[in-house]
Amino acid sequence: MKTITLYYDCLSPFSYLAFKVLQRYTQPGGLWSERTRLCLKPVLLGGIMASTGNSPPMMRPWAASQAKVSFQDFHRNRAWFGVPDMKRPPANFFGTNGPSDKSGLSRDFRYMRCLTAVSMRFPEALLALTDRVFAMIHTDPRTDDDHVVINNERLIQACVDSGLSPIDARDVVHSVTSKLIKDQLKNMVAEAVSLGAYGAPFIVVDDQVYFGSDRLEQLAFTHGLPWRGPNPVTSHL
Repeated sequence: MKTITLYYDCLSPFSYLAFKVLQRYTQPGGLWSERTRLCLKPVLLGGIMASTGNSPPMMRPWAASQAKVSFQDFHRNRAWFGVPDMKRPPANFFGTNGPSDKSGLSRDFRYMRCLTAVSMRFPEALLALTDRVFAMIHTDPRTDDDHVVINNERLIQACVDSGLSPIDARDVVHSVTSKLIKDQLKNMVAEAVSLGAYGAPFIVVDDQVYFGSDRLEQLAFTHGLPWRGPNPVTSHL
């Protein structure tokens, strides 16, 4: 059985798209379920970019010239990937002063640390919690000014919704400031970079590595897996 390892940051919209496709194919009864297993590894996209000298697409000098394509891509991706409720990146993706502003989601490490803590203590709940945190950022209702609000109460509820007891959920969320959790998340960033990551999502199968949500057909082809589009239940491919 092949292991498909997904390094992801829930703030990354392309990580969300890749996760949804891999979830569909590897879940019980999915087309790959008897031949693969999905291994989830939370990382910090900002940490990978800092380590490799990469920069967010919207901060690159030519970002403005890509606006039309990016806008149309977003709407095409919602339909192609079968995620009609997906919203555009929230207004507080970055803080008002840019990527280094700690008021932005890109500098709020609690949700990825929470996933890291669950991966270490309650790995059986990681898939469900990953799905819930992605939804929190990309599909759930937002404030009137298009902000995603993430706080300890929402993270605790997400953990409970993912199968943890209220006591364990509170303990997990309160552990996100611990050195153990911080170091483990840093280690996952370093591991991804050592394998060739320069952004997220980053996917590893055997000795093959893939970047982005648009390489999954190649992944299937390379490893002899059936491919029926990003949403195999509704695809006519």
